[in-house]
Amino acid sequence: MSSHHSLLTDHCRAKSVKNTHQHSLEFLFHPSSVALVGITTTNPWHWTRTFLDALIESEFDRPLYLVNPKGGEIKGHKVHTSLKDVPGNIDHVIGLVNAHTAARLVEECAEKGVRAVHFCTAGFSETGEDERIRLESQLVEVARRTGIRIIGPNCMGIYCPQSRLSFTPSFPKERGPVGFISQSGGNSIYLVRQAALRGVRFSKVISYGNACDIDETDLLEYLTNDADTRVICLYIEGVKDGRRFRRALEEATKEKTVILLKGGTTEGGARAVAGHTAALAGSRSTWDALCKQLGIISVCNLDEMVDVLVTLLFLPLPRGRNAVLFGAGGGASVLIADEFENRGLRVPALPKEIIAQIQEFTPAAGNILRNPVDYSQNMMDAESTSKTFDILARWEGTDFVVTFIRTGQFVLPWLSESRMNMLVGRFGVKQGHFPKPVAMVLEPSILPQEAEAILAAIRECISSGLPVYYSFAAAANAINLVLSHAKKRSETA
Repeated sequence: MSSHHSLLTDHCRAKSVKNTHQHSLEFLFHPSSVALVGITTTNPWHWTRTFLDALIESEFDRPLYLVNPKGGEIKGHKVHTSLKDVPGNIDHVIGLVNAHTAARLVEECAEKGVRAVHFCTAGFSETGEDERIRLESQLVEVARRTGIRIIGPNCMGIYCPQSRLSFTPSFPKERGPVGFISQSGGNSIYLVRQAALRGVRFSKVISYGNACDIDETDLLEYLTNDADTRVICLYIEGVKDGRRFRRALEEATKEKTVILLKGGTTEGGARAVAGHTAALAGSRSTWDALCKQLGIISVCNLDEMVDVLVTLLFLPLPRGRNAVLFGAGGGASVLIADEFENRGLRVPALPKEIIAQIQEFTPAAGNILRNPVDYSQNMMDAESTSKTFDILARWEGTDFVVTFIRTGQFVLPWLSESRMNMLVGRFGVKQGHFPKPVAMVLEPSILPQEAEAILAAIRECISSGLPVYYSFAAAANAINLVLSHAKKRSETA
């Protein structure tokens, strides 16, 4: 991960934590013990088992209790028949019971000294049914009376690598600087997995669902004051208190880089929101205006959010918008240049003296030495590729260099894992080894025969500290968003 991305380091220097004392929600992320109440004892593929599998895989190292009236044993863990049978106090409960018994579970938790209950359980206000809305209101009433905090219902809960708390197997054990607040459980899983594949790591991820108690503003205020979080991502379908949320956003943008994806800004999306988390959606123009006013990076989908994260974390902030595009393929060169210039990035022509330097060791046949630089003929020649790249990166007319490889244009069986490694490795590029920032566009093929080779290439790029993008458009869009954000912040500083 780049240590000299000025947008992040300057943004967080000296005031990354406004208050030195622990925030009131800190206990949610570092429980002293966890109980899974309502986990199935009969079906190993049941959704309730996901939470146990996740905690085992993440190597959760504090007391872990399982509760089901049937008793028994699951993966070496005793299953207690009731919460009161668990020895000692319980700090954090993951409620896997049905909606009708949820409030009663909170009453039982109060007797055991439980501080927080996360309800994955669905079937509350998101259904729109009066009886189900009443059940959620009852849940809130009991929580307020007992002093227990509720996460959810209808959500996946908390992922915190530092405390080894997780809700999905295969999440990374390593922690990083990104916090993610997501109203949707599925979206939180998708973002973590997709971002992790490209080297992004997280401080805390919270899927909070219906937000009957702890809501988006509570979580945003927490992450704003969290020393481990430098970038805050938000997937929001609706807010409980618009004015308070706006104030929290304003504070957050003073402390951190904020990326926001608003769900439900169309008529159809609003209907989906009502049936998903019972939240109130808002118009796109309202949210766009808010993001523009507060300096929030607004994205249109989760993949775009990942692209922006990769840019923030792995691309040292370019000093300007001039790009040199270096790769293979005449047609690809045309398309990538269009994508970059259509988004306000510039692809300036190489001057004659730079071309002359490259021509000293590069044959004209099969290579187009302009900008983009199509280096098709010599791409597998490590020495000439490295020399050319060095010349391009040192040219004063460029602010950053983007290399591009389209795996789908290579003919099978030419593209093997060893050749793909060779192709990526021949660049010999590591972030920080050149005077200009470097990015990689690896446009993948979906052919099964090529999957392993492409995955290995992605890993090679990550180990070299390079941001990896899956399309010309994705790279151009993300780099433009980050540069625009940096410019706005510098103007208002």
